[in-house]
Amino acid sequence: MLTRRFIFPLLLLFFTACSHSTEEKTHFPITAFLVEELAEIDSLPIAIILTRENNGKSDTAVVDKKKFRALAMQLIGIDFQENKLKNKYQELVLEDAALGNISIGYTTEDEDLPIRKIELNIDAGANKIKSIFAERQEDEDGKLLIRKILWTSATELMVNTSYYKEGQLLNNLTERYNWAIGN
Repeated sequence: MLTRRFIFPLLLLFFTACSHSTEEKTHFPITAFLVEELAEIDSLPIAIILTRENNGKSDTAVVDKKKFRALAMQLIGIDFQENKLKNKYQELVLEDAALGNISIGYTTEDEDLPIRKIELNIDAGANKIKSIFAERQEDEDGKLLIRKILWTSATELMVNTSYYKEGQLLNNLTERYNWAIGN
């Protein structure tokens, strides 16, 4: 009788402990990758060209590298090691051996986080990031902004922003920041 009294609570404790892993999640260091890419851009004697398409009209301008750095970090510079983000994103890793591609995706259901989805495409052979795709959603001045962001390594940053108010699409703006020579 005495052993039953102790065995059941011990088994319960064992199964409870096994179901709650204390292993800390480690996600891909996206911010470190961006810092490295931006440092490379800073080291090149090239301009960053912004092409903005809005309502069928196109405009081109040169963007200051410091302003570009701030924009890129704001849009997709996510640090999963921050306490508020540590357990908010689910990770899915897919590898396609035939294509030599690894896809690492992070998603969240937390509506308080602006980045809802981020996906990295990695060249498995070269072990280099080919692109980062992110979806951001945030409120600004009573409007819902949905941004689809594509960072193509060593080439460009493309941001498509859709503005909504009360469920109606107000405007769609596409911005392409290009720094690759010859593109």
